[in-house]
Amino acid sequence: MIKNEQIIKYTPSEDDIKNLNEIRDFLNEINVPYIESNIIYGMFTIKDIKGNDIELRYINSFYHRMDNSKRFGEKCKGIKHTYFIDISHENIKNNIRTIWIFDFEMNQHNEIINENGEKIDFRRQWEVIKNTIRTATGHIHYRFYARDCEIREVDNSELRPFLETNCFYGYRSANKNIGLYLKKDKNGFKKGTLLMIYTFGYNFYGNKKRQDNPFIEIIRVSTKLGCQVIGGASKCLTYFFENYPTLHVGERDITVNELKFYVDASHNDGRAMESLNFSFAEWKGEGFMNMWIEDYCSEDGKLKGKKGEIFHRKPMFHKRIMELIGEGKIVSIANAGTIVYTTTKEQFLKFNGK
Repeated sequence: MIKNEQIIKYTPSEDDIKNLNEIRDFLNEINVPYIESNIIYGMFTIKDIKGNDIELRYINSFYHRMDNSKRFGEKCKGIKHTYFIDISHENIKNNIRTIWIFDFEMNQHNEIINENGEKIDFRRQWEVIKNTIRTATGHIHYRFYARDCEIREVDNSELRPFLETNCFYGYRSANKNIGLYLKKDKNGFKKGTLLMIYTFGYNFYGNKKRQDNPFIEIIRVSTKLGCQVIGGASKCLTYFFENYPTLHVGERDITVNELKFYVDASHNDGRAMESLNFSFAEWKGEGFMNMWIEDYCSEDGKLKGKKGEIFHRKPMFHKRIMELIGEGKIVSIANAGTIVYTTTKEQFLKFNGK
């Protein structure tokens, strides 16, 4: 808890009670001691593998909605846009990591195909958050070393299901996909099992004003749930820098020089990037999501959503979405921002190369 923190008080819903019980059960299952706050609902303090504090903060989205009262009046009153990032900033000054757990993340569902070819309902975002906590506290199930793996490009047909199962934000296309595969059977996994991926691409928005000197972005990083590959990041990044002097994007060949990584600060702190000789660039917090408060379908059927469903900006429907926010049918939920790390080919290879 930070100094002068705004305390959000509300009557927990049945979903809140169920979700908090699930968090407690998970921490007990992996034998991680915790202190549950009696002031801030849904806050658990645990220790990382080095003995430093981690605050797990469960969030009911409706009661932590962004303030829109200046535009729509008191009925749209909420918390300031920087609420989450301000707390994370203050905590990190005291070497405390903050992992935000939003209700819609615990309630997220997607369909995946298991190893037997069966379609199953899966809560990917909650499973990834649990994996993040396991890794941070030293309770990961299976450890591997980079030397246990061979590295090669990953085909999209294999990449998509891997990301849809193991990556918090799921699949996103990229220019180059690199993966670590087991050289031989280990820890109950078969030779050839894909354990870790790094994908790379061109950031069109970020390079709008840098056409003469564009950078490359790390698009996705993901490790198989329950697994940790020690030295895996260094192996993937070194391979990328040493084997891809350019990326072909559209009709251009982009020189691979500067590389940026955008870290989701709601769940990760990114400090491991500094051990790879990446430099901290900035930590900004302009992001948010929208959430439907009730089922809705426009007369033409083009704008629709279900209660509790989350969605990003929809520029085509911006005017109508703002009207619906004013009517209390949609709320916006901020996040803890994005931490940006950057390196260059020379900077990275000087530290990590052969």
